[in-house]
Amino acid sequence: MNDRFDFYDVLIIGGGHAGAEAAWAASHLLGTQGKVALVTMDPLAIGRMSCNPAIGGLAKGQIVREIDALGGLMAHAIDATGIQFRMLNRSKGPAVQSPRAQADKYRYAEAVQRLLRENCPNLTIITGIVDRLVADQGSEGHGIQGVVLESGRQIACRCVIVTTGTFLRGLMHCGPRKTEGGRIDEQTARGLSKSLADLGLELGRLKTGTPPRLAAKTIDFRNLSPQPGDDPPVPFSDLTGTADSPIAAFPHTSPQAFPCLPQVPMHITHTNARVHELIRANLHLAPMYSGQIVSRGPRYCPSIEDKVVRFADKESHQIFLEPESLATNEIYCNGISTSLPAEIQEQIVHRIAGLEHAQILKYGYAVEYDFVPTHQIFATLETRRVAGLFLAGQINGTSGYEEAAGQGLLAGINAVRKIQCRSPIVLRRDQAYLGVMIDDLITKTPTEPYRMFTSRAEFRLMLRSDNTDQRLTPLGFEIGLATPTRHDRMQAKLAAMAEITGVLKATKLPIGASGTTAYDYLRRPEVTVSAVRELLPQTAGVGSRGLRVLGSVKPTENSDAVWGQVEIEAKYSGYIVRELAAAQRMRELEDKTIPTNFDFSSLQELRKEARQALEKFRPTTVGQASRLEGITPNDLTVLLIYLRGKHKG
Repeated sequence: MNDRFDFYDVLIIGGGHAGAEAAWAASHLLGTQGKVALVTMDPLAIGRMSCNPAIGGLAKGQIVREIDALGGLMAHAIDATGIQFRMLNRSKGPAVQSPRAQADKYRYAEAVQRLLRENCPNLTIITGIVDRLVADQGSEGHGIQGVVLESGRQIACRCVIVTTGTFLRGLMHCGPRKTEGGRIDEQTARGLSKSLADLGLELGRLKTGTPPRLAAKTIDFRNLSPQPGDDPPVPFSDLTGTADSPIAAFPHTSPQAFPCLPQVPMHITHTNARVHELIRANLHLAPMYSGQIVSRGPRYCPSIEDKVVRFADKESHQIFLEPESLATNEIYCNGISTSLPAEIQEQIVHRIAGLEHAQILKYGYAVEYDFVPTHQIFATLETRRVAGLFLAGQINGTSGYEEAAGQGLLAGINAVRKIQCRSPIVLRRDQAYLGVMIDDLITKTPTEPYRMFTSRAEFRLMLRSDNTDQRLTPLGFEIGLATPTRHDRMQAKLAAMAEITGVLKATKLPIGASGTTAYDYLRRPEVTVSAVRELLPQTAGVGSRGLRVLGSVKPTENSDAVWGQVEIEAKYSGYIVRELAAAQRMRELEDKTIPTNFDFSSLQELRKEARQALEKFRPTTVGQASRLEGITPNDLTVLLIYLRGKHKG
């Protein structure tokens, strides 16, 4: 690079959900001792919701809570701007219950920008497009040095985090019409893909899509099913509702009031046979079926064309009509993502109940973009080929705001720890959904956009949304990202839970011939926590009046939530013990590390398929190796023998 250039410790490329979290983490961890820059095409687009105006959902809600427990940004932004909060799967077990919130998407982006602006004084926002990465070639490979913008401006740095979303050679499709861009009315990044390839990184191509947006005033809601939010709603962040929350000073918020904005319902309608017939008759115009798009889209969030083809026996599909803002007329049609031509989209919409006269404000489209197959990154999200270069978000083959934000947070943490020569942070599969996701990425390269589900987690009873603080706040506090206030609140909650549990186990209830403890009574499936609380004597201190104050620390402002967690751990204690034992067995494999320069190709006792998988993914632990596709228990036995030095070749 030239002699005259700007310098930053950490430079983030892209201002989406991954970029915002990376900037938040790096800025807070470096503090006054470092400088962070975020390069974006448009500073007013930072935190923008490209697709669904919502945060959370099944498994995704747990991720948002995990981000919050570590000290991240996303939960604060959605709590300040949510217009409907719901806990999904309330009728099912606690392992699959997940929080979700509809957002005012314009206020959400403004909240993200304000949180960064007001809480990250060492963060500089740079308007521009990165054209090229600059790396030196050393004896052990490339090391990042900086970037060059399309304008020619050179910026030096110690670490780069690439969070480009769908903008790497983004190409949008609406019927046969193709437009360059990563998002409607926005540019694409061309040079960065070539630069990544020049550094030796393999690139792939993926596809995602979005549905049309409708004018609310032109929809007939009278015969549609309303879907209200929860009353009372539950926030995502453990700090919301306290003076210590970063959003407490926002104009429309206060520590005493949650939610912060008026709450509105969604509405439900359905496709029908006439809609399906129309789609089948026009499949030849859909880019995915005409051959215009050859990359893979998300199997679990398919377009309406895919639904009609794959589920040919279904007579209808559910559509959620979701308000995008309190201040605009836009309705997001969740369930009819499509890239069919505009004139066909008009006919589809007008054949749906309630939408017969709806005006389309924005047509749906598909977007193709470059990504980096993830066998090329470590669990820290640093690339194997270029030291100091981290990747987060859709560039790693994931889909969804929450998955991207979680990666951005961890990339920001690990970039700073690399600069500080501290050990990296790698979350385990039994520790967090974030750990499950990243482990999945580095052991199984996505062939379609990766989306998190509760079914991906083998320890999902331990990875609940109610215990994220217990799982991750001690780590966030140790790292330096979770505040002392957050840590104190978590400890107070644990103390309150321990007090309640102790009283329940010590209190006999007049039930049965010899009585039973209140704790054992609570473990019965048919017994509710409210019934147990009413039976407890007031002298126990944790009866219907709620919790005692422990010393000078009030355990929680929400004693019902504490009681709820005690109930979960009582009722599912046997299952949790089994999961803990299985997690311990997994950790024993994770503790068996593999040298970074280990020559897998020399293990002739292994099958060729196993050697190829090990060489491609280069696992750093035996646990990772065990999860690779094509690796059998016998292959692991051979690998362990070599690692123990028992092979006598």
